Amino acid sequence: QLIVTREFLAKMRPLRDQLFVIMLAATLPQQICGGATSEEYQAWAEKVYSKDDKDGVKRGNSIACAFCQIVAGAVQKQHSLNKQRPHDERFGESETEEVLLELCATTSPRIAKSMNGYKKDAEMICRRVVKENIGDMIDAASLGENMDSFCKDSQICDMNLGDMTQLAMAMAKMAESKENAPDEL
Repeated sequence: QLIVTREFLAKMRPLRDQLFVIMLAATLPQQICGGATSEEYQAWAEKVYSKDDKDGVKRGNSIACAFCQIVAGAVQKQHSLNKQRPHDERFGESETEEVLLELCATTSPRIAKSMNGYKKDAEMICRRVVKENIGDMIDAASLGENMDSFCKDSQICDMNLGDMTQLAMAMAKMAESKENAPDEL
């Protein structure tokens, strides 16, 4: 006789989730392009987007990549924290999304300033990244996938976080060596 307890169900949840993902992946087309399109972003972009503004498009892509890395890291951290909490006290997708949208509002001004962009543009791009990718990010973190490569795998970034970090460190080192170099006559 099999007695199904809450504890048993909790232990089986990861297996159930993995099986669901495998079955779902087998039925989907080869290319998956994230979650549902953010209608909020689409309405905003209709008013401000210009495909002829090559610099603006590049800046927007860079901002999306930066926010994707920030959000993926936050989702990973939230997942780790959730594992330490009792099941009934864990944060769900909607609570996590709400916190990440608040993160968008607070970090947008700094990101926009560092990339010579506009705060509203940065915030809308961040909100799009969250709304269109939160479900996939939570699923990836729950399945133990490497969140370092999530944004590259999702074609939001050209590099994974580790590569970007190494590049930034190399650039900082070059800038420092230029500052410390003797002046030429």
